[in-house]
Amino acid sequence: MSEFDYEDIWQGGWNDTTKYGPSCRHRRRIVGNMVKCVPHETVLDLGCGDGALLAEMSQRIDAQFLGSDISEHALDIARKNVPDIPFVQLDLGKGVPDGTFDVVVMSEVLEHIEDDEAVMRKVAPITKHIVISVPGGPADKVDKRFGHFRNYDGDLLKRKLQANGFDVVYFRRWGVPFYELTQLLLNSCTEDAAAAAGGRYSPMKKFVANTLYIAFFLNVLPMGSQVFAIGRSRTPPKETAQD
Repeated sequence: MSEFDYEDIWQGGWNDTTKYGPSCRHRRRIVGNMVKCVPHETVLDLGCGDGALLAEMSQRIDAQFLGSDISEHALDIARKNVPDIPFVQLDLGKGVPDGTFDVVVMSEVLEHIEDDEAVMRKVAPITKHIVISVPGGPADKVDKRFGHFRNYDGDLLKRKLQANGFDVVYFRRWGVPFYELTQLLLNSCTEDAAAAAGGRYSPMKKFVANTLYIAFFLNVLPMGSQVFAIGRSRTPPKETAQD
């Protein structure tokens, strides 16, 4: 993992963003739909953060879930958000959780891992499918500030999956036009786009975020700086059940 302080980020400055942020909400929607497209009796969310994705998936999908994150503070929040789901603290740079799973989800995680390909190789034998979302396009100062080692421009994610134990069965770029326009405006109108999107959400900020969420449904063109993929493991476990 990067040297970014993953405990500090969950001390209140990012929690409202994951809950109300329009791009976060759409990522959860899209990732949940991707999970439903493959066998999903058991689902592991690696890098689950505050459990927002697990909370939403558990309302939409009949499955047995497990969450894992490097941050104990994030897991404290996650356990409050979804008390019926078990969580384990884990640094992906050192290994993956015990057990086997129909689906492993890694949403906005791989960019934070220095050796992302090593993690892919570790995940391949414990799952049938991996569902991924990552940022695409060149890394900017905000990405680097939040501990990104890379973004996934072009077909980089697809090539890495294929080289490390997975066949890519779904690949999509998303964000054009309104997500990209919003990012452009934020970066041009403020010196700290992350601060503008983060922090506590006032009623007005929630209204703006919800308006953008509605507009983002019009991001139907297959292009943009958000990348989604499903990989099918070439070395899946014979049985997928949590230990």
